[in-house]
Amino acid sequence: MVSSKFYILLITMVVLLAGCSSQQKTVSSQPTPSLETTKSPAKTQQKNAGFLAGKNVALLEAREYPWSTLGRLNVAGRHFCNGTMVGARKLLAPASCLYDLVEGRWFQPKEMVFVAGYQRDDATISSAVESYQIAQGFTPEKKSLKSLLHNWALIQLTNPLGDYTGWVGVTNQIHQDDLIIEAGYRRGWEHIQALFPFCNQYANRTTLCPARHEGPLNRFSLTEQGLVLAPSNVIADQTYQSWNLSSQPVAPQKTHYVSPQAQNSVQRLLVDLKYLEKNASDKKEALLQAQQDLGIPQTGQADSITLYHLLKRLNALYNGKPVS
Repeated sequence: MVSSKFYILLITMVVLLAGCSSQQKTVSSQPTPSLETTKSPAKTQQKNAGFLAGKNVALLEAREYPWSTLGRLNVAGRHFCNGTMVGARKLLAPASCLYDLVEGRWFQPKEMVFVAGYQRDDATISSAVESYQIAQGFTPEKKSLKSLLHNWALIQLTNPLGDYTGWVGVTNQIHQDDLIIEAGYRRGWEHIQALFPFCNQYANRTTLCPARHEGPLNRFSLTEQGLVLAPSNVIADQTYQSWNLSSQPVAPQKTHYVSPQAQNSVQRLLVDLKYLEKNASDKKEALLQAQQDLGIPQTGQADSITLYHLLKRLNALYNGKPVS
């Protein structure tokens, strides 16, 4: 005969097991938070950023043409200077960047690496230097005007980076109505390209151009075809011809690493020009409307023609000039 104590113990165990089972079901019935069901209020709607990061400067997406033609020439792990692609393997850079004043010698090609479209430590598009030529008339130890005017080096790269980045044209001729900009990498902003879109030949040049002590930038003329290097220290005709430079920019032939169009820049320009609201999503409609207003082909594409006319419109508005 089973004792009453056994029945009491048995009933107690049943109650405990039932309680444990009930607790397990309660916990498992609660949904587990996931990335899909849990949204941060700050990220529910992504805002469209404007083009300007300040009153006179824009920060560029370096992995889109034509900005991909610009890059950093890193020298002996000591310093860098701005370089510009002018051919499939050809690069223009300041000759002074290639000379070691302390040791009184020219750096060897093996001590240099060029990174095109460099952006926030991403150095994917890079090449070693094969050789270089110094423009006739440049003397590194002298600071004479003649030497400064010939401060150019033509660098031959090992790899044909220009096929992936495109390259700029080069000209010594600028005109009153040219859209002149300065762009490149500066001290303090070594990891991102900066563009000064209002830095032109108008009266306000001194207030809208970067300070020289922050690192010299290259001067360009932005055209409907692309970017053209228009240096203030013009390249001598003899050097221009012997280096076989061209005034025509060339778009990337291979688009593995670079966007062939300035999509990021065009979208941000649409925001600053009030075609696109910061919270709006219909970017193509805004682009088509802008192209219609500007009187250019309504392609719906962020092509070089559209980039030029949008930046020209922004430049005109900020310079107080009538929009033509």
